[in-house]
Amino acid sequence: ITSGPSSPTNSTSATFSFISSASPSTFQCKLDTGSFSACTSPDTITVTSGAHTFYVQSTVTGGNTDFTAATWNWTVDTTNPTTTIVTKPSNPTNVATPAFTFSSNESPNVTFQCELDSASTWTTCPTTWPALNDGSHTLKVRAVDQAGNADPTGASYTWVIDTTAPRTTIVTGPPSPTNSTSAAFTLSSNESP
Repeated sequence: ITSGPSSPTNSTSATFSFISSASPSTFQCKLDTGSFSACTSPDTITVTSGAHTFYVQSTVTGGNTDFTAATWNWTVDTTNPTTTIVTKPSNPTNVATPAFTFSSNESPNVTFQCELDSASTWTTCPTTWPALNDGSHTLKVRAVDQAGNADPTGASYTWVIDTTAPRTTIVTGPPSPTNSTSAAFTLSSNESP
């Protein structure tokens, strides 16, 4: 067998190419525990999710058959992984460089792709995030398994970064001088309330 599907794959269609060391030859193929039947190269078959083995044997003109069939093993995975955001920044936060960690029901055999704010394309999530501007941010993340299946809904988190310290103003206080031993103050901030 000179070529076949990668493993794992999310494709339920598999194409195999094969040759014989003797010519001319005819071929017989089978899938898993099925029966051998005549086939030609390339041979395309349809399969379901799960582990599979494709077998092919050749018969040279005159009737000699290679009963030690060539085999190709592969796994079809059509199940989408799930995505969970495990670690995330508090909301609001004064930390400009967020820290995120993710998990999936198929961990560790997944990669994570992210979209930050208005990004319209999925890219590999960074291990270290750059500093972000003050304001509201939304991170979307999805797990992609080794077969290429991506979580269709993913997970998202919205938070606010505020690195600007508030300013405090004393609005009212006791007169000076005063004979009162009690003092009342009114305070305000540019970020009130």
